[in-house]
Amino acid sequence: MTVVRFDDLPWLDSRVYVGGDGILSVGAVAQQRASHRPRGWVSDPMAQLTHDAVDVDGVRIDTADIVAALLSAVRSRVPNAAAAGRGAVRIVVPAGWGPRRRTALRAALDRVGMADAELIAAPLAVAWHLTAGGVDIPVGRCVLVCDFGAGFAASVVTRTPDGFETLATIHAQSVGGAAMDAAIAAALTAVPADPHVGSGADMAADSEVGAGSGSAVIGLPTAEALDRARLAKEALSVAPVVQVQVGTVPALFGVADLREAVGAVVAGAVDAARQAVAAADVTAEQVQWVVCVGGGARLPVIADALTAGLGVRPVMVTHAEAAAVFGAVQAPVATLPGESAAVSAAGTGGAAGVVLAAVGSIGLFGQFVVGAERYGPRQSIVPGMVLGHWGGLAFAAVLAVVATVAGASWLGTLRFEVVADDRLRHRLYAVALAGGAVLGAVVAAGYGVFGVGYFDVPAGPMLRWSVLAALPVVVAVLVAAGVVWWRPDPPSPGGSWPVWFRFPVAAVALVLAGATLIGYDGTGSPLMLDELRLWLERHTSTSNEIIGVTGRLGGAFVGAAVAVLVIRRVWLRVAVMLPLAGLTAVSLTWRTTGLIAVGFAAVVTWWWLWRAVSALAHTVLRPTAASTGSALRGLSGAADVASIGSRGAPPSILGSGPGLQAPSVWSTTTDERR
Repeated sequence: MTVVRFDDLPWLDSRVYVGGDGILSVGAVAQQRASHRPRGWVSDPMAQLTHDAVDVDGVRIDTADIVAALLSAVRSRVPNAAAAGRGAVRIVVPAGWGPRRRTALRAALDRVGMADAELIAAPLAVAWHLTAGGVDIPVGRCVLVCDFGAGFAASVVTRTPDGFETLATIHAQSVGGAAMDAAIAAALTAVPADPHVGSGADMAADSEVGAGSGSAVIGLPTAEALDRARLAKEALSVAPVVQVQVGTVPALFGVADLREAVGAVVAGAVDAARQAVAAADVTAEQVQWVVCVGGGARLPVIADALTAGLGVRPVMVTHAEAAAVFGAVQAPVATLPGESAAVSAAGTGGAAGVVLAAVGSIGLFGQFVVGAERYGPRQSIVPGMVLGHWGGLAFAAVLAVVATVAGASWLGTLRFEVVADDRLRHRLYAVALAGGAVLGAVVAAGYGVFGVGYFDVPAGPMLRWSVLAALPVVVAVLVAAGVVWWRPDPPSPGGSWPVWFRFPVAAVALVLAGATLIGYDGTGSPLMLDELRLWLERHTSTSNEIIGVTGRLGGAFVGAAVAVLVIRRVWLRVAVMLPLAGLTAVSLTWRTTGLIAVGFAAVVTWWWLWRAVSALAHTVLRPTAASTGSALRGLSGAADVASIGSRGAPPSILGSGPGLQAPSVWSTTTDERR
């Protein structure tokens, strides 16, 4: 995940400058133009969405155009969103926004070519952020999200089988960050606090002028005292005492002074949180978490007041200012074409992989039985011996395990997709994996037992080339099942364990073709391959070697299958595949056919162990939110995240890790964070 920067800052100033010529500008360009005409600012464009147009220092302009200027600036910096069809766009909006504001915002989105953007409520995005960080929120349990932005909003979110739902939201504009700034400024200057100064509420009062005509008049509040108060407030989130310049005299301002100054404001926030819980009609036991987000969430006085008022100690996510933005990216993308089909048909290759591996395993075992020759009398003190393609038996046993695991995974995915609890569904998938591995071992043993009875020979060689060859693969699958059971959350938000452990169908097809050709070259079975052998001999120079061109072509196929399993990047896979295929073909002899089969079994074992270890690294190496308040789960692939807000400090970099390639998603928030 990458946080987009604007003018070397991790957020975009939410103000829009309207020039005397009606030209709109944002960011550094707006700052330059404002130096000549400072009354052209629209400091909170989103607050004006209830008006069709605004009057800015004598210039009348559509509100949708002002908001579109912000969105256009963000879109130009996010390449994944700019490329048509390459990603999804999500906009974070306050939970209480009704149809009027949403419709107005969509009009602005349509003007910048993002009419299909998805609007996601801020508390729902925060809930997805918690889930991505490892917080276990069972179905029916609730999270109280306390958002300390410019205003304050308390929302009760509950977990549903399909995701999250907002039960109730209480907005209290007069007890948010702006009101705190005003109260602190009053305490520093000994001037009675006016919570409406600089909060945007003064603009709301001015907007009543001409409201009947759908217009608003924008004023410019004085910000010097508020800026001083805001800096003091932010500093007190990390230090017990700060020095503040009051006029020409420096003064000390501590946490105790802050608690006294904002006591009434914080009490109003606690009261709004209580109202939200009451409006949601839930019990205190159902509220599993109280989470503080927003720029003002770090203040210790807030946590103390909420603990005293609600009886639950709140937690704060690591990046409180941008929690909703990150959560919008981390929420599952359920509308992308083909995603649901890919998940439901996953397993270790889907239905096609199951059929191909199963038919191939049975076919290779049949080739071994038909092509083998028994020497020695059946009724004798000295046991007989079998001359056959023992490597083919090993290939058949390994593919049997691949087929049973794929089948159990695929059927389990279809059977358990109706289970509402994600973690329970994932653990049932772990049981399916383990069951498939055990069934594969039984099938491999069945091959050996059948061979013992059919040829009437000692069991040792048959079981060694069937059960012993497949046993490491069985153990590796059981390890993977244990990882899924222990850490049931998939490696990526919105990801899927069946997709993560999907065995490459191309590798199955290549090794099946290769093992069949190697077996035919040594045993002459099946006869239907005679035409292929004659065609290859006519077009190549052959010799009297035991291994002919048909067998060497089979060896090349097996080498290519190994490259598919070992290398993930397409260009590197192609570069490695040709020399590896050639090396396998050249080194193939009757004495090495069995070793090549055992080597393939080792590669399959490595593939399962590597996927299991990679999944474990994705989940274990990140701290869980239960212990730290929040831990962002790394998204697979790369997602660009943009944040709009004149204040706050989202992080500049968020790491990304290897894994599944997720769709590119970019998100922006519509409210100012303090």
